[in-house]
Amino acid sequence: MTTTNQAVRFHQYGGKEAVKVEDVTLPKAQGPLVVVRVISAGVNPVDKKVRSGMLSAVFPLHFPVTSGSEISGVITSVSDDVTAFKSGDRVMGLTGNQGGFAHYISIDASQLVKIPDGLSDAVTSALPVSGLTAWQALFEQGQLREGQRVLIHGAAGGVGSLAVQLAHRAGAKVFATASPKNHDYLRRLGADEVIDYHQPSAFADVREIDLLLDFAGAGYENLGQTLKPAARVVSAVRPDIAALVTSQTPPVFLQMHGDNALLSELAQQVAHGTLHLRLGPVYPFAEAAEAIEQQSAGQTGRATLAVAG
Repeated sequence: MTTTNQAVRFHQYGGKEAVKVEDVTLPKAQGPLVVVRVISAGVNPVDKKVRSGMLSAVFPLHFPVTSGSEISGVITSVSDDVTAFKSGDRVMGLTGNQGGFAHYISIDASQLVKIPDGLSDAVTSALPVSGLTAWQALFEQGQLREGQRVLIHGAAGGVGSLAVQLAHRAGAKVFATASPKNHDYLRRLGADEVIDYHQPSAFADVREIDLLLDFAGAGYENLGQTLKPAARVVSAVRPDIAALVTSQTPPVFLQMHGDNALLSELAQQVAHGTLHLRLGPVYPFAEAAEAIEQQSAGQTGRATLAVAG
């Protein structure tokens, strides 16, 4: 019988040195909480920003904090109050802004969905934040419609590459920024034009953009000139986006929210091969501090932490 548990925690804001793997109490299933043995966890750029204190005004913390916001694993115990799941179910979901980087966690059953057949733990731990952020940026905050022109800034990352596919399927004309090595990849996903925004004349011919999605966190100098006067601007990485890009429609900092029905649908699309999620490096649990440190907005692929095995 398992008697130990470990988690990736930090006790104060700081750099890589603040993150430690520590022994923690084994959770129990009670009320709506189930216990999940975490197999894989998604590693996000937001994990680094939360650790550093950059987002303390948006995500206030009570230390000590366990890192990690999305997980994939197996339920090991449930209480009599939970009927939607049983021990042995493979599940994926969001833990909130922290709590997923541990061998065992307790989590409200309402935050979990069952994993479709055929999907790996790495894929399902990398999908919740990327998939929900891409969809909500495009269709909830961005209100994208067929025939509109969308510019996806930082399109090669986990969120951006999903947004390219979803926007293309919605009938939008898709402009995407990425480094040259990712141009062909993004064209295969459905981008109509791919731009290296580091080039001085990168946006010379890009105009009349209806929606700007920012997943890069930098390089705003010439974005404003591409927009229609009342274009929508949505950033998933910069709370201060309103000070960086000007539009008649106030720019929005997107705070992704859980949506089990949508997450299940996106997972089914990935399982059926109609939506592609690009994975990045897989880090062992002992290297969690390094995994968090290496994350940056616009990175290629979605990194994961192999919590078990």
